[in-house]
Amino acid sequence: MKNRIFALLLALCLLLTAAATAEESRKIVVTGTATVSVEADRAILSLGVRTTADDAAQASAENADTVEKLKTALVGAGIQTGDITTSYYYVSPVYDYSSMDMEKVLGYQVNHVLNVLVKDLGRTGELIDLALASGASTCDGVSFQSSQASAAYDQALVTAIKEGRRKAELMALGCGRILGELVLVEENYGDYAGAMVTRSEAAMDKGAGTQIVSNSLSYTATVTMTFLMQ
Repeated sequence: MKNRIFALLLALCLLLTAAATAEESRKIVVTGTATVSVEADRAILSLGVRTTADDAAQASAENADTVEKLKTALVGAGIQTGDITTSYYYVSPVYDYSSMDMEKVLGYQVNHVLNVLVKDLGRTGELIDLALASGASTCDGVSFQSSQASAAYDQALVTAIKEGRRKAELMALGCGRILGELVLVEENYGDYAGAMVTRSEAAMDKGAGTQIVSNSLSYTATVTMTFLMQ
């Protein structure tokens, strides 16, 4: 009896293995990719305020005063308070590297960097000039965003799925088969995050202020799809 049961179990395992192998031979795995480009309609300014004083407390107080004046100027120009956020704040000693005593502290420096969201892209250059005139020491960069980012990515995702199916149909046809059931689709999330920001190009026209030229933004979706062939 035990031998008969063992034989039946072995036969069942062989049948299941054969069925699994047959299904594997019918699988097609493809990757579909699509990109949708949109024009930027927002900018993020990285504005820094740098102050130096004999002691850290004084440097911090002076920095805070300048930052407050800068924020007041930006709000007065129409930037919402919630669109001004701190991205970096650092207090560090300033050493006298020219003397024999490399550990001699000359004073302290405070760096406070603000991220400012500009929702009217055409005002970007104007706001940079205002910031520099209102206490900002640096403009560390301009990055672009689009309010249509989610819609653009959704469109790219749908198109990527269609592209994956098109490729699978061609592969099945090349094998003399007919494309059958879709059994698995997986999204590559990394492509979405990587497409969010593009750097700007800036130019200075004498007497005309800072001119900012935006780039179009590309949003790419990638999917991996598994089909069965008939």
